[in-house]
Amino acid sequence: MGAAAGAIGVTPAFLRAAEAAGLFEAHRSDGGHRRYSRDDLQRADRARSLVDDGIRMDAAVRIVRLEYQLAAANAMIELLRRKTDRTRSG
Repeated sequence: MGAAAGAIGVTPAFLRAAEAAGLFEAHRSDGGHRRYSRDDLQRADRARSLVDDGIRMDAAVRIVRLEYQLAAANAMIELLRRKTDRTRSG
């Protein structure tokens, strides 16, 4: 956890708080240590940026979740647009 926290410039307590707020669910090793994915750390880094700007953790988590949902929706729209374009031109 310390290495993950250090990688994005936060404390282990920040990562625990972000997880407790529902930003992500860290996987556990067989020894019970938290394991963070690259995506988890990217989300935590974005939340840190928002918290640094004065936004409460719960609000930062909500913002980050909405940003990820919007990105996923935009990716799906682009995928469907390409599929539609191929169907029309084929």
